[in-house]
Amino acid sequence: MGELVVGRPALQVRTALSVPLDLMSMMSLLYRAVPGSGLDPWLIGVRRALSWDLQEDLDLLHGFSGRLLYYMEEPVMAFQPLSEERANATIEDLLDFLDGLTPEHFRTLAIRAIDRAHRDLGTELAAPSGDDENEWRRYLEPVLTTADANDVLAMMLDPELLKQRTIRLISGIWNEFYREAYESRQETLREAETAARSSASKGFGMAFAELTGNRLPATLTAALNMASSVTFIPSGHLGDFVSYISYPPELVIFFSAQHMTGNQLKHAEHQVNGEILPDEFVASGQPMPTTELMESLRALSDGNRMRIIDLLSTGELYAQEIVGRLGIAQSAVSRHLSQLERAGIVRVEPRRGLKYYVLDRQQMRSIAEGILFRVQ
Repeated sequence: MGELVVGRPALQVRTALSVPLDLMSMMSLLYRAVPGSGLDPWLIGVRRALSWDLQEDLDLLHGFSGRLLYYMEEPVMAFQPLSEERANATIEDLLDFLDGLTPEHFRTLAIRAIDRAHRDLGTELAAPSGDDENEWRRYLEPVLTTADANDVLAMMLDPELLKQRTIRLISGIWNEFYREAYESRQETLREAETAARSSASKGFGMAFAELTGNRLPATLTAALNMASSVTFIPSGHLGDFVSYISYPPELVIFFSAQHMTGNQLKHAEHQVNGEILPDEFVASGQPMPTTELMESLRALSDGNRMRIIDLLSTGELYAQEIVGRLGIAQSAVSRHLSQLERAGIVRVEPRRGLKYYVLDRQQMRSIAEGILFRVQ
């Protein structure tokens, strides 16, 4: 007779539509939507059209809790969007819920996100119990990506600021850009969710293959071990990518609505508020849009990032080579490279298990032309 083991309940696999979860997924894509990312050109256009305040909020709130962007999951999952009573929740319902939370609750959510990132890194750091700035910096710096340590420190010591910026980001992205886009594609999303139910009934493995068109990534296998429920949610802008939220015991996996239905989005893919802003906008002979130029100049406004550009001007380098030549901490180099990548100034080309960084000379020329156009 075989060994006795503790049993686990059967994995529940289902599908759903959720506006709060869809918006959270869209914002994480928007954060990554830089030229050369391969993401939907509509997302790149939206990012270019963001106001300066919204762009700063987007980069800050997604850039201080590790590469998996844990923080923005926390306030949305605290809302329990997959519960039966929140099945038809709106963004207004989410914002009302968040407005009712105390600033200290937001700091608790941020600490939870940062602790998750520390577990990924294998550190043993814990959140400080007081307001000592040096202790907070020691806790924050290993998990920063694009966020500035001073900005994050200010929010952790004044959680009212964290609450305000979180609510402002969600409200701003929804009201200024995403509400109309989401409403225009609801029929396609609903059709995709209905069609996905038959795949979900076949179990997780078959559902994942049919809905995403991909093999199961190793990182998702680990997340699956901690889940008791898997929910597949259609996305309008995911394309060929796989996106998921591991929030035990919930595992949420987004799949492309177009992959499932063959339908195209009803709104023009390359338009934002009626203005055409695809990747080829710069190449068409038009000057670089002001918002993109400002982001590029901000990425260039640091001595170490300029040194990285000087290094890459002689040829591609992998990350450790750059660390060795700069002589600064690897975490700092990673943040600098991330900002240059987000501005489209460098590209990442994975090869043989290494990340090679390459200077995008066309983007540098576009930046120069954008400046010259304004002084002619």
